[in-house]
Amino acid sequence: MDNLHRSSAARGAESRSIAAECPDRLASLFAILSLFAFMSAATVFAGLLFPVTAWAQDGKAAGAPQRVVSIDGSITEIIYQLGAQDRLVAVDTTSRFPQAATELPDVGYMRQLSAEGILSMQPDLVITTEAAGPEMVFTQLKQAGIRVVRVANHYSLQGVLDKITAVAGALGKESEGQALVERIHQRSQALLQQMPADDASSVMFLLGAGSRGMMASGSGTQADAMLALVGASNAMGYSGYKPVSAEGALQAAPDVVLVAQLDDEVPESLQQSLAMTPASQQGRIHTVDVSLMLGFGPRLPDAIQQLQTILYPQTNEPVSKSRATGM
Repeated sequence: MDNLHRSSAARGAESRSIAAECPDRLASLFAILSLFAFMSAATVFAGLLFPVTAWAQDGKAAGAPQRVVSIDGSITEIIYQLGAQDRLVAVDTTSRFPQAATELPDVGYMRQLSAEGILSMQPDLVITTEAAGPEMVFTQLKQAGIRVVRVANHYSLQGVLDKITAVAGALGKESEGQALVERIHQRSQALLQQMPADDASSVMFLLGAGSRGMMASGSGTQADAMLALVGASNAMGYSGYKPVSAEGALQAAPDVVLVAQLDDEVPESLQQSLAMTPASQQGRIHTVDVSLMLGFGPRLPDAIQQLQTILYPQTNEPVSKSRATGM
């Protein structure tokens, strides 16, 4: 009995000792957990303040998209300018520059896309502008787990710069994007400053519309935005695009006519419709590249320079290899 009593007493003393130590052990455990929590929070906070990009052995940012479908000619041009063309697996039909882009698989017209054609390219990024559609296609792509980036289309110099920044960010090419933005901004501003402030030519901008013939650009169009950028006046007083007739052209009385199409020849029927206009009488009907003039992409300075030569020939030297041809 004595041994049993002593054993029970020992166990009781041990229990009291463990109970006495529990607060100290719990306090130590709580301190350790608090330290881990603080270190984790500090790591996250430091990552936010000082982001670190991981780089693969090939020099590309780890996790950067490697199979890109570009939908919109201006987006495709930006990707080439950023030096990321090796990631392109497909483009759309509006991607006509540079020539190498036309050799890539084509997913169709940017306003009439299908999810199946895009998914067949197995992209990890689809990048486009807000003008592309239909909307259902992008919903289907997202549901399939494809990353979709849609960039705003603002038809202005700042809009182009913002578009470049957005595309560069999506591709993990921020430094290249910043350098491209600075080049385009500086060159565009230098050209725009040379535009005469008191010589706003009246311009009719015609766009080839397939079987519908030539459509004249009114307000609220990309052509109207381009004319405003270079200080020219739109000869057409309506909004959107409408067919042009000989009577309408004569009434508009443009000083200059710009014909935006894929080739250099102005259709004979159009020449006849414009024959009585001041532009025709003065030999100031010019063909221009539609992608260049309406793309609002990284070639914007080239478009500005060509329009400067056409509209204000007295202030500039001719543009080398210009498609502008007086008639």
